[in-house]
Amino acid sequence: IHFSMLQFRNALLGIWFFAASGDAFNSPSLKSIRPSVGLKAGSRESWTFNPLDMNDLSPLDTLLRRGVIPLGVRLFNEEKYEDAVSNYMQKDGCDRATAQRNMDAFFNDPNGWVVNQGRMRDLGEDYGDINGKTGVQKRPIFSVIWSIFTFWAFFIFFPTRIAELGGVNPSLPDNGYCRYPVQTVDGLKCKDRKGFQFNSIINDPNTFK
Repeated sequence: IHFSMLQFRNALLGIWFFAASGDAFNSPSLKSIRPSVGLKAGSRESWTFNPLDMNDLSPLDTLLRRGVIPLGVRLFNEEKYEDAVSNYMQKDGCDRATAQRNMDAFFNDPNGWVVNQGRMRDLGEDYGDINGKTGVQKRPIFSVIWSIFTFWAFFIFFPTRIAELGGVNPSLPDNGYCRYPVQTVDGLKCKDRKGFQFNSIINDPNTFK
């Protein structure tokens, strides 16, 4: 694989952007978890968008912990999400972080969350700390390396390689799919395709009609 100076510069810019925007190289262990009982529901005071910050309650935290389903609820049905978080805080007497992350788990898998809560209550089973570290926070160095590789692969390598191979040229808009091919001297061809030579058709009883 040959790298150009432009690709190298773009890779460095990507690394710098990741580190600067997320404050990715600051250790979250130097901070204690902030209590958020007094925070107004939906307050952006605790949003840092730092994947290594255990205090972060932004949508990025929802995405990293539970995936796109609860993130979609949070972004596109905010009233429903905030009502669920507020009700859980009042019922359980917990802080904002605990309530929010429980509701993230609920929206991701409602049945599983209800079953787990019942087993914890009735059988004393332990499913771990809902506010525990995410996979990114447990493996920060690997996560940074993987982020750099992913950025390079999808925004530098693949676009460059696709351009070298002639770009993306879908055939479907130009009759790429042929429902009724016919036998020609060059094999099965589609009569509706541009440039088709009708004098190349072979009168074969096995031809598709």
